[in-house]
Amino acid sequence: MKEQSKTARLRQIIKIINHYNVVKNITQQKEPENVRKAFEELGPTFIKVGQMMSVRTDIFTLAFTKELRKLQDDVKTDDFASVKELVEEQLGLPLTELFASFEEQPFASASIAQAHHARLKNEQAVVVKVQHPGIAAEIELDLSLFEKALPIANWVPESKVIDLKNILKEIRESLQNELDFQKELSLAEEFYRLNNGWKEIRVPKMEPAYSAKKVIVMELMPGTNLKGLINAPDEQILQADLTYKELKRTVSELLIDHFMKEVFEDGFFHADPHPGNILLQLLSPSENQQDQPLKTKTKQGKVGAFPYEISYGKNEKLRPFRLNFIDFGMMGTINREMQAKMSNVIIAIYSKDSQRITHAVHAICKQVGSFDEEKFTDELDDFLNRYLNLPVKEIDLQKVFSQVVIICHDNNLQIDDSVTMLIKAFGTLEGVIEDLNPDLSLFEVVAPFAQKYFIQQLNLKNELQETGLDYLSTLKALPKLPSHALNVLDTFAKGKGKLNLELKNQRTLLERAEAMVNRLVIGLILSALVIGSSILVQTSPTGDTLISDLGIFGYSVAALSILFLVLESLYRRYRKWKDH
Repeated sequence: MKEQSKTARLRQIIKIINHYNVVKNITQQKEPENVRKAFEELGPTFIKVGQMMSVRTDIFTLAFTKELRKLQDDVKTDDFASVKELVEEQLGLPLTELFASFEEQPFASASIAQAHHARLKNEQAVVVKVQHPGIAAEIELDLSLFEKALPIANWVPESKVIDLKNILKEIRESLQNELDFQKELSLAEEFYRLNNGWKEIRVPKMEPAYSAKKVIVMELMPGTNLKGLINAPDEQILQADLTYKELKRTVSELLIDHFMKEVFEDGFFHADPHPGNILLQLLSPSENQQDQPLKTKTKQGKVGAFPYEISYGKNEKLRPFRLNFIDFGMMGTINREMQAKMSNVIIAIYSKDSQRITHAVHAICKQVGSFDEEKFTDELDDFLNRYLNLPVKEIDLQKVFSQVVIICHDNNLQIDDSVTMLIKAFGTLEGVIEDLNPDLSLFEVVAPFAQKYFIQQLNLKNELQETGLDYLSTLKALPKLPSHALNVLDTFAKGKGKLNLELKNQRTLLERAEAMVNRLVIGLILSALVIGSSILVQTSPTGDTLISDLGIFGYSVAALSILFLVLESLYRRYRKWKDH
């Protein structure tokens, strides 16, 4: 990039940021719509930045993250000559030797890449996702300029609340991963292995031989954007007695079932399940009949000394549609330990037990600073009490999760990154479900899944063994209790006992006590200074101006000190009033 273009781009960024008050709006959590408009105007890099910011429910309010999820890509397509050159450079062969046909006009274009329809030499229909030529350099330029623009935030006092440098570091790492299509390829293959053929869910097969760092080729999936179903009239008959309203309800239930399976069984989930990443494919009865996969089960056992194995299979009865997932640039993982902890959180919220919720939430966090458990518990209880008395159907689970994350953040507890991504994915899915089936209570559907997972992970034999060992240890220790009690009493009787007390907020109390003592000492010093100055002025010999001037100087020092203390006290009261 030429220095002149850098300067022009920097001017453009600053102009748009100032026009929409982006820094002030972000740090003060105000006018998220203006932030979204600014990012859309600034182009692909900032759109991606905004989309990643929408994940950070621990930093931004729910209204802010919801608005940022509306960010739309409006990226101009690249000319075919540059696309052809990049594909041939990446795959090492002429386009005509790689594909039987390749449509020059892309059918979609987003921040990072654009997509073309093509056919392989074996006539298989595929989608070729090609990275925009030069997009990596543009992203690097924008991020470096964004770093230069960060000092503007210092003008806003509230900017100290958010670590913009740390956020930018995370965004840089995430974008670098997204620019490497080989990483997306491995994620897509794993998602295919775990989900293709599960009920009505389908996933495109990837073509590793035709993929590289900036080019990825996958099977063409039929269907239309899920937005079409969302906007379809409810009462319109689709086929036979099936209406769009019934199809919406069925699809919404399948989406929730599938998401719970991803989270609690696979530990690997699609982190961006918005309508543009899911295609709805409607099938005729004959097409549906042909696509009924055979599910086989095997039973093994013994009859006396003779082992046996029986295999049997039946066709799975599927409904006349398929949900085809596409775009695997943003995926999330959650390990077994965190799965169990998340199921505990959901079950605790469902049981409406505030103490259990507090312990469950604390378990999914790590401490990153001073932590006051009593303060954390009180704040969490105050918030949850507003929701726990509501009927289950009226509980907005995304809002509960987002507010809990904020309370954790305020108490120096950092939610695990996998949970942050999960909350983002859950929020996106909740928006889709709300559009498809507003009457469906997402919470009522999620809780049984978490409970089922919790029971599946419960090893009854181990639990009974551990409980038995605990009881045995207790019984073994019981006879020794009287002798231990006598030893303790004997120690206190001889005056050798020590009692350690720990006060809550001990450090704060000591600091306040020290400040009070300091003010008292300063007051005594000022009193002595005033009295001493008065004596000097009153007793100074006539004509001896030096002693008189020393007295007046003492008065002046005392007066200035008193004025300073009064102003400091007023400022402290003002800050306290402002904070409340």
